[in-house]
Amino acid sequence: MRFASSVPVAVGTLAMIALVVPLGGCPGDEPSACTDYSPPASFDAQNPAVSFSNDVMPIFAQSCAFSSCHGSASGSSNGVFLGGTDASRVHQAIVDVRSTRLAEMSLVKPGDPRESFLLRKMDGSQCALDDRCTGGTCGQSMPQNDDPLPLEARDAVRRWIAQGAKND
Repeated sequence: MRFASSVPVAVGTLAMIALVVPLGGCPGDEPSACTDYSPPASFDAQNPAVSFSNDVMPIFAQSCAFSSCHGSASGSSNGVFLGGTDASRVHQAIVDVRSTRLAEMSLVKPGDPRESFLLRKMDGSQCALDDRCTGGTCGQSMPQNDDPLPLEARDAVRRWIAQGAKND
């Protein structure tokens, strides 16, 4: 949000008071529109083959598995556990597990990236589902308060899901 510059008011009993006025409606200040991401037609979901432990777990470890995000072994992991080195535990926590925000959708639905809430959050397209989510919002995209992960990383997760979301 932009604000008008501070304007000094008459000196006296009021001393110097800064008047700050919001300038609503400025071009470029509107909240970004929701974009429902879909990979391009050229995207090959089957190639290359993706390994959960070798390709997906490192993405989670580098981007999601912090104690302040989804890496807490005890207590809240914001509804999803993606931490540690135990791939089986992480796999069990996300595959065919219903989202707490959108109970009709699994975090990861094997074979269907489009119906996998985790990937929708990573792509930033969870907002297209807001009317179906608890409280009327599916929350922020992931990683929270940061730029989306590189498309290459998101596509690795997308391929892993499309290839059956196997725990190898």
